[in-house]
Amino acid sequence: MAKFTVDTHLFSELGALLVGRDSTALNELVKNAYDADASLVVVHGDKLDTDEGFILVADDGIGMTPEVFETGFLRIASRSKTTGDRRSEVFKRRYTGHKGIGRLAAHKLASYVSITSTPNPNVFDPPHKSLRASIDWDEIEKFESMDETGRGIRLQTVLHNAEEPGTFIELKKLRQRWNAPMLSRFVGEVHSFEAPDFLVKSLPVNVSSRQLLFDVPQIRDSAAADPGFEVRLSGDFDVGDELWQELAEKCQWVIEIDAQKDSGRVKYAVGPTSSESAQNPAAHAERWTHPHPDPEHGPFFSARIFVRSTRRLSGPLRNFARGAGGIRLFMEGFRVLPYGEGGDDWLRLDADYTRRREPFDLGGLKGESLLRPVEDETLLRLANSSYYGAVFLTDAGSPQLKMLVNREGFVPGESFLNLVRLVRRGVDLSVRLRAAVRERTRASESKGLTDAAKAVDSREMLEEAKSAVSRVRIQVKEPIADIAALDQDLNRVSEAVNVAQRVILDAQSELDIFRVSASVGTQLAAFIHEINSLLGQARTIDSAAQKLSNERELSQSVRRTLGSLRAATSSLVEQLERQVSFLTDVMGTNARRRRRRLPVLEQVEIALRLLSSRIERRNQSIRTSIAPELRTPPMFASEVLSIMVNLLSNAVKAAGDDGRIEISAANDR
Repeated sequence: MAKFTVDTHLFSELGALLVGRDSTALNELVKNAYDADASLVVVHGDKLDTDEGFILVADDGIGMTPEVFETGFLRIASRSKTTGDRRSEVFKRRYTGHKGIGRLAAHKLASYVSITSTPNPNVFDPPHKSLRASIDWDEIEKFESMDETGRGIRLQTVLHNAEEPGTFIELKKLRQRWNAPMLSRFVGEVHSFEAPDFLVKSLPVNVSSRQLLFDVPQIRDSAAADPGFEVRLSGDFDVGDELWQELAEKCQWVIEIDAQKDSGRVKYAVGPTSSESAQNPAAHAERWTHPHPDPEHGPFFSARIFVRSTRRLSGPLRNFARGAGGIRLFMEGFRVLPYGEGGDDWLRLDADYTRRREPFDLGGLKGESLLRPVEDETLLRLANSSYYGAVFLTDAGSPQLKMLVNREGFVPGESFLNLVRLVRRGVDLSVRLRAAVRERTRASESKGLTDAAKAVDSREMLEEAKSAVSRVRIQVKEPIADIAALDQDLNRVSEAVNVAQRVILDAQSELDIFRVSASVGTQLAAFIHEINSLLGQARTIDSAAQKLSNERELSQSVRRTLGSLRAATSSLVEQLERQVSFLTDVMGTNARRRRRRLPVLEQVEIALRLLSSRIERRNQSIRTSIAPELRTPPMFASEVLSIMVNLLSNAVKAAGDDGRIEISAANDR
């Protein structure tokens, strides 16, 4: 009788097709622990940049019996998660696995897998047996047929002991070694398996003083008794404090979106953070609702997004914020790549930030205010990197969202387009509210200046005061005939004295500003000197690190640390050199000594050097067609350079990724 046969090459084909990247493969193993009702899973990496590297994944879930291991783990495309209501045994969690093939993620990461599992006696019927097993993929793939793979699999049954239930997976003979950049990206992706606490827990008072739509968003579909799920990273995966809390405190606005099936409407709220409220009295929260485009099928979700509209970051926080930016998608609490990572523009935020002219599509909203456009609101659009947020989906709330076969992204369709529109509307509402607050602030400042001008019309009042003083002098020398007139003149003198006092105080304030400016100038000169000193020290450190890295007796971990140090110091040296050059050109004595006709091309090249890292990051091409003999009108060098930097930085923003900038100049007759 004819029958189908399957070649063992299918393992490698499925492993590569079903899992796009190594971090996704590791995430699949973490999801298996979640489906097994674990409350904690520990992911440990060691020596990942060497041939001896290994990864451990340990959880405290319900474990497996030998029978479950054979019928579930060892059966490709097992139906164990597709039958019934697709929920876990204990906490009734909605299964994150669909096709029964996520276990092939282990094949993606390593050639050898060992598994130790102790079943929970309250879940599995006696006799309770634990298991120790190993899978050698290299040994299995020596054979052509699946029927011959037994020699690559070892399974040992042991009597159940007093050990706590759970599963321990060790991955050895990793498929590749990770160099520093690869490891950095991999660890970054691993750390984003779950959303940070400030997006999933109650907002602390120092971040937001009031609740917007919800205390905590709905992240997963599980029973009320579910204790939650924690992913703990250790070894090479442990990068310490992620600075999320500090980053949240630096943000100015919070967006919350609540799209639930019961109401048929989508709720939006945008409010200032505690720091923004303290600095800007005009900032307050607004709420709106909008009909759900598909109230029957969804998607239904919760979202919380922080907005950082200014760039006041420095040190480690600045580098961290650069990699943490973006609005990310989560399904049953687990990250769905690539949404929200660098270069992914699923909400078209970067595209519209570059143009800044596309109007907002906010029709159908209901709310108390801001239903009409605010002047110049589109100019306040922000790029992806200014948003830090999460959209939390559940399997039951998004039945028409289908995951791609490689677990990276959803299949494009109407349901996904609705998700994009709903989230993007919340972002656009935050831009409109920021524009309205700016408008209110300007109006308030303008009114304050008008009131001050009315109160202090100093010239007229002082002229009247002079006349009044003259009349008082005359009346004091002669018998006072009109007491009322004298009293009126004295009032005018009193008012004039008050005006003079205000004028003197204003002048004193201006004088203080001049003194501060002079002090700042002196301090800036000292600052340039300090920057030069730091540049020398950075070069020394870089040179020393290079020499140390050539020492052969150093361990791999020390070499890795030195490699990271060299990368950081090299970047620091490059940045300091650019800043020193710029500060010298703008603030040096020659920059403001006298006005000269300066070569235009030379000034453009200086500005381009300062912006070089930004241009390289956006992969932009520059074409310059300026005659070397062309010169500016008589100007200070600092004036010309400031203009060039301003023009070119705007051009870099407008050109976008892979853009082209053409620079030309000519005399205007």
